[in-house]
Formats: sequence, structure tokens, C-alpha cells
Amino acid sequence: MRIPLRSLIFSLFAFTAAASENIYVWPKPISVKWGNETQFMIPLSSTFQISFPNHTSLANAVSRYKQIISEKPWYPIHSPDAAPSTPVSSTPLKQLNVLVRDLNADLQHGVDESYNLTVPSDGTPATLSAQTAWGAIWGLETFSQLIRLYNATSSYPLLIPGPLMIVDYPLFPHRGITLDTSRNFYTVGEILRTISAMSYNKINVFHWHITDSHSFPLELPSEPTLAQKGSYPGMTYTNQDVRAIIEYGRDHGVRVIPEIDAPGSYIQFNELTFFTP
Repeated sequence: MRIPLRSLIFSLFAFTAAASENIYVWPKPISVKWGNETQFMIPLSSTFQISFPNHTSLANAVSRYKQIISEKPWYPIHSPDAAPSTPVSSTPLKQLNVLVRDLNADLQHGVDESYNLTVPSDGTPATLSAQTAWGAIWGLETFSQLIRLYNATSSYPLLIPGPLMIVDYPLFPHRGITLDTSRNFYTVGEILRTISAMSYNKINVFHWHITDSHSFPLELPSEPTLAQKGSYPGMTYTNQDVRAIIEYGRDHGVRVIPEIDAPGSYIQFNELTFFTP
């Protein structure tokens, strides 16, 4: 059986929430508490739905996580057909309700990314509440990580632990990586895959060092000579590429910060403008 990298990573970061059942969530939430009732592994209904408010990036995230839950569930390192150590509830979870207080909050430095996630065991809907859509996206990531494959041939192959209450918020408002595409070119697909991996880890800033004196791979309609003479053949980004990367980042809760370096690029600009081959 092929084990997805996403599942393998989560398998390495198990912790116990004041109980015997391990919780596989990364990064580790601020607080994880079991309810007072008996602990269960709750089956996910075959008609499971996610209810959410009207927000473009949140809607795209819900669609993405529904696919992740159904097609890329977490595989335990032990055989997924092995019986779970916690009893399986006879009442499946049918719905997750996503509640957002401020739908107008933009994705910017310092935005509230907190969320609370409650998974009951009595068949009532799970609840994900957040101050902003960006916190709700991280809550969806946590929810998807809680789900594991039990038995692919059973009526309810997916399980989630409960009753469970998670409170989470980031310790640092800026959690980022830098990618330098002036010195090392990466395709659009590779950049999008990097942003996807960032969202799995709740990393929220992609610092994109697009240009420098080493190369200028950004096509600028106002200054086409820069990319024509300052880039390697076939290694450029169009305006549409940049726009797609920024929007893809927003849908994943990742703020893309493009950087056009100076003074290095300005020196290159002068050389390209006044030099005639």
C-alpha cells in the first residue's frame, strides 16, 4: 500500500489528549480536551457535508478539504484494517458547521487565525468557529488531519475521535518561507505544490524573491527587455502566473509577498536599456 507523504508526516507527530487515544495533528494545537463522556471513534457518514458562510477563499478551501478527506485520508502506520483501540460509535457524524464572525477580514499580517473545533459523539453536527475565514481554513486542516482510514471495505471507512474539543491559535503571526527564483528557477506548478505543503503545516507567508541581478524572470509589459535579456530561455513568469500564485495562496491561507529586488535589478535594468548587442 502506498502511504501518502502527508499521512506519514502526521504519523510521526502523535500526542495524547489526556486520554489513551493518540491525536495526530500538526502543528500541535494549543489545547486538546476530551469530553466527559465515553471516548469513541466516530464514523464519518457517507453523506457527510460541510456547511459554511459565503466567502470565496473559504468555499475553495471547503471543496479542497472535502476531496482530501474522501481521497487522501490519514493511513495509520499499522494496518488500517486493524481494530481501533477505542470503541467505534454506532452514530455517524453527518455534518460540520463552519461559523465565521468577520468575513471581511483580509489576509494580512496580524489577522486573527484562531479557531475552536468541537466534535461531539452523539450524532449532532461538529462545529468549527473562527473569528476570520483564515482561522477557519486552519480549522479545516486540523479537522482533515483527525480523520483516519479504518476499513476501506466497511460501510463507514473513515473515523474521527470524539467527543473532542480543540482550541488553537498561532504563537507567531509571521510563519513563512522564502523562495529565490532569481538564482534557482521553479515552475508555477512547483511553487503551487510548495504552497500546498505550507498549508498542511499552517505556514502563512510565502516570501517570493522573484528577481535579482542574477536573472530577471518576471515579464513586465512596461519593460519587456528585462525578461527578454535578463532571463534564461523558457524560464519566466507572466502576469497571469503571478496572479494565479497569489490567488492560490489566498485559498490556502498563505499570504504571497512578491519581491522585485533593488538595487541589483536596477543595475541590470540600466545595463539592458543602454547596452546594444
